[in-house]
Amino acid sequence: MNILLLVQIFETFEDTGSDRHFYFAKKLVSEGHEVTVLTANVDYKNAKKRYPNETGVFERNIDGIIVRYLPVYTNFRGSFLGRLIFFLTFFIVSLREIIRLKRIDIVYAVSTPLTVGVLGVLASKLRRKPFIFEVTDVWPDAAVHAGVVKSRTIILIAELIEKQCYKTANIIIGLTQGIVTSIQNKGVSSEKIVFVPNGVDFELFRDLSGSGSSRVRFRSGLGLDGKFVAMYLGAHGAYNSLWTILNSAISLRDADDIHFLFVGDGDEKSKLEKFAESNELENISFLDTIPRKDSVEMLAVADVFLLPNRKGEFFRGNLPNKLFDFLASARPVIVAGHGETAELVLSASAGFVVEAENSVALTEEILKCKSLSDTDRNVIGRNGRRYVEQYFDRSKHAKIVLGLIESQTIS
Repeated sequence: MNILLLVQIFETFEDTGSDRHFYFAKKLVSEGHEVTVLTANVDYKNAKKRYPNETGVFERNIDGIIVRYLPVYTNFRGSFLGRLIFFLTFFIVSLREIIRLKRIDIVYAVSTPLTVGVLGVLASKLRRKPFIFEVTDVWPDAAVHAGVVKSRTIILIAELIEKQCYKTANIIIGLTQGIVTSIQNKGVSSEKIVFVPNGVDFELFRDLSGSGSSRVRFRSGLGLDGKFVAMYLGAHGAYNSLWTILNSAISLRDADDIHFLFVGDGDEKSKLEKFAESNELENISFLDTIPRKDSVEMLAVADVFLLPNRKGEFFRGNLPNKLFDFLASARPVIVAGHGETAELVLSASAGFVVEAENSVALTEEILKCKSLSDTDRNVIGRNGRRYVEQYFDRSKHAKIVLGLIESQTIS
C-alpha cells in the first residue's frame, strides 16, 4: 500500500521535536508499505531552511521512508502574516507534488495547521482515495483561545474548512480525549473518531540504569553541581504559559541551591530571556533545542519537571508529548493546570498539581518536592515510568494506526 503522509513539520531522531510521525512511518515501512512524506523544508523552531536547496524539492530516503522537503517561506517568527504565508506556500507546493505523484492508496494528513487538512481533502478527492485526518489541535478553537486569531471573518472561514475536513475524512484521529470530545460536540459521529495519544518510544528510553554517569557529566558541564534543577524542555510559545515558571523563579531568586533550566525554542523565548535578564535572575538558564536522540541525557539532568498550562476550559484537554518524555525519565512532574495532563499525573502518582498560571502555588510545590528525600523522589519518578510503560507505549499506538490504515479497502 502506498501511503501519502502530509505533515508540515516532520521530525526524526536527528531533529529537535516530536518524532511521532517518523516512528509511525518506520513501522508502516517495516510492514511492507511504502510511505511518501511531504513536509516543509524548514527548521521550525529556528525559522530557517533545513536543507540548502533554494527553490527545488530536497528528497531523502530515511529508513525506507521517502521524505520530500518542500520549499516554503521561512521568515515567520513572531508574525501572524508571516506564518500565514508559510502555511500557504506549503499548501501550494504540496498540491503540485500531490498531482505529480504516480500512486497514492491512502492519504494521511496531520493538522495543525488546518491548511494541511485541506490538502488531505483535496488529495483524497483528486485521487479518489481514503483520507485519515489526525488532529493535534482543534482549529480554529486553539488559535482563538490563545488570542492568536481574532478576526471573525477568518474564524468563520476556518470553521467552514474544519467542517469540510471532518466530513471528508474516513477516519479522524484525536491526540487527546479533549480533542475527541470537541470534535464530537461539533456534530461528527463518534464512530469515525479514534483516540491515539502521544506516547513514549521506549527504543529511545531503553534503560535508565546507566543514566547516572551522564547525569553527573551533564550537570557538571552546565555548572549545576549541588543544585536542585527544575526543568522545562519543550516549545517556548504562546500556548506554553512559561511566564508562570519565570514568576516562580523571581520568588526563589535567593534560594541559591535551586536552578530553573529551560531547554528549547519558540516565539516567546526572546521575551523570556529579556525578562530574566532585566530582572537579574541568575537562577535561570536557557539552552537551545537539542536533537531528539540526545534528549534522554538532557532530561536526566532534572530533579523535577515543570509543565505549566494556560487558564481556561479549552486548555484542560492538553496532553503534550513532552509530558510522556518527562514521565519516562522517572522524575516527578509538577503540573500547573487542571485537566487531562493533571489527571494523568495524579493517576500515575507521578507528581503534583497546582492551579494554572499560579506561580505562588508552583513555588510552594517546588519547595515541597525539594524537601523530599532522593529516595522519595525516585519512587514518584518510577511510578510515572511504570505508568507510561503500561498505557502509553508508542509501539502499541503504531499498531492501532497500522490497523486503521489497513482497514481502508482499496478498490
